[in-house]
Amino acid sequence: MIKTKIKTRRKILIGIALIFTMLFFIAAFLSAGCSNKTDIKSFVKNKLTSEDEMDMAVSIAEDFFNCMKSGDYEKAYELLSVKDKEKHDFEAFKEELKNVTKIIKFEINWVEIKNNIANVGIDLTDLYDNEEKVYKDLIVSLLKEEDGSWGINFWN
Repeated sequence: MIKTKIKTRRKILIGIALIFTMLFFIAAFLSAGCSNKTDIKSFVKNKLTSEDEMDMAVSIAEDFFNCMKSGDYEKAYELLSVKDKEKHDFEAFKEELKNVTKIIKFEINWVEIKNNIANVGIDLTDLYDNEEKVYKDLIVSLLKEEDGSWGINFWN
């Protein structure tokens, strides 16, 4: 009879130990699940933020090339990065453009952002000697300014 009581107590203790072990693993799993939810939330927030950043960078590149296409060089100059405008004035910008051919069209293909630099891939069609030429996969670089805006990195 004593052996039966010992066996019963042993079974109860093993059962309680198993229950606590299972509770421990369940708690660990749920806490890991909570941190994964936080990671997913951060991932989605960062993804949306980076998409907004990409849209802003693409918009600046589009504005710049539309200005270049229409010949509005003053407005194009305003879209340059602060760094470029500090080193070069508008006259230097116009001097750089005097041998530039007429831009017929451009197409933005992709954008990539790493830290404070955005690279935008474009295809460009220009007119030179009454002949259209297509340039594929040109990379336009933009710098993120202190105010969060983007500026064209014209002079590398």
